[in-house]
Amino acid sequence: MSELAPINDIHTKIFDDIFNERLSAINKEVLLVVLTDNAPHDALPHLAEQFHVMGNEGWLLVDSDEEKKALIKSAIKIHRYKGTKYALIKVLELLQINGIVEEWFEYNGNPYCFKLILNVSETNLNFERTKLLFELINEYKNERSWLDAVEITLNSFSRQKTVAYFTLQEKIICNSR
Repeated sequence: MSELAPINDIHTKIFDDIFNERLSAINKEVLLVVLTDNAPHDALPHLAEQFHVMGNEGWLLVDSDEEKKALIKSAIKIHRYKGTKYALIKVLELLQINGIVEEWFEYNGNPYCFKLILNVSETNLNFERTKLLFELINEYKNERSWLDAVEITLNSFSRQKTVAYFTLQEKIICNSR
């Protein structure tokens, strides 16, 4: 079997020169998606789309570049466990929401239901973000499982002497079956 002879025409040489020049000008660190920490701000939406975390899968609830990069870096692991309690816990951790996921047998609820217990004292969880959080939960929960309730706890702490202390606790019952 004979080796292929290189094409020596002028067009191929010009193409080779242009290709090598442009290839050497590309920042190759950005192309390595495992190095998400080095990705520029404008590349993050493209990486999020590539790793399937746009929209309801977390992108709408993250604000800073650091949070976006953390979401992208953990996308494969979260998708591997999608539909499990672990995935819901990991998503809450990524969004820096202090929360507990309890399955129906842990609180004597209806079969195949679960509830969330959220402490929102240190987060900026407003009505719009809560709506997005419910959509995110529906995205990562098991298909056969239903969100039974969300208990939201808000604690307020003061450095001054206090005469009274209270905890505001709101329970949201979800009937989305």
